[in-house]
Amino acid sequence: MPCRGLHSIPAGPVEFPDITTVYVICGEKITVMVDAGVSNSIADFSFLDKLDYIVLTHLHIDHIGLLPELLQVYKAKILVKNGFKKYLTTDEGIKKLNETAEKVLGDLYYIYGGLEKKLDQDKVIEVEGNEEFDLGGYKMKLIYTPGHARHHISVQIDDFLFTGDSAGAYFNGVVIPTTPPVIDYKMYIESLKKQIELKPKVVGFAHGGLVSPKIMEEHLKQMLSEGEIQINVDIGGIAGEVLRKQIEVNLRGLRESKKSI
Repeated sequence: MPCRGLHSIPAGPVEFPDITTVYVICGEKITVMVDAGVSNSIADFSFLDKLDYIVLTHLHIDHIGLLPELLQVYKAKILVKNGFKKYLTTDEGIKKLNETAEKVLGDLYYIYGGLEKKLDQDKVIEVEGNEEFDLGGYKMKLIYTPGHARHHISVQIDDFLFTGDSAGAYFNGVVIPTTPPVIDYKMYIESLKKQIELKPKVVGFAHGGLVSPKIMEEHLKQMLSEGEIQINVDIGGIAGEVLRKQIEVNLRGLRESKKSI
C-alpha cells in the first residue's frame, strides 16, 4: 500500500531512540525524508514503498548516520547546502565530519556512531535554500537557517516547519538550546526569528518531535535572556544520561558563543 501523509519516526541510538526524530512526508508524486538519524539506530522505514529525496538539515552525525543503509534500499537523492557536498562524498570529508563530531560530542560520538563510508557523487545534490518542490498534495520549500551550522537548512511543507537544530529541542516540557560548539549566536537568533515569522501551525524538532510553534517563541526568550541558562530535566535511566550529556554539550557551545560576541 502506498505511503501517504506525514510520519514521525524515532531514529536515535538504541539507548534513547526518541532523542532524534526523522520525518517522512509522502506526497502523491514525491516522498521526502527530513534527516537520516544516527548510524546506531534501529529506526524502521519498512512502511516506505519508495523514497525520492532525503533533505539533510545539516551534516552533524546524528542527522546523517543512516544514509548508507537508506541508499542501499531506496533510489533517493540527498539534498545538502551548497558548498558542503564534499563532506559526504570524499574520504577527506567523511574523516573531517567524524573527527569534528568526536571532538565535540565526546562519549556521545560512540553512542550515536559515525558515518563510515562516503556516498556516491551522483547521489548528492547541492541546494541554495530557496528551492520549491511539488510533492503532489504538498508544497515543500527549503529555507537557509544558519547559526547552528553554516550548512543548516530548514524545510517548510505547507503549514509544517521542520527545523532540524535551528530552533531548539524539547523534552519533558523543557526547552533546550541546540547550540553545540561551534555556533554563531547572532545567526542562530536571526534564523530562529525568521522561522517564527513564518507562523507554522506545527513544528517538527529533530530532537523532541512535533511541538507547538509557541515553543520556538519560548526558546527565543530563553536565548535572549541575561545570565547563564540552566536546564533541569531528568527522564531517568540510560536515556536520561544520554540526554544529560547532550545538554552539557549544547550549553558549553552556548557559553562559548556568547563570549565571542
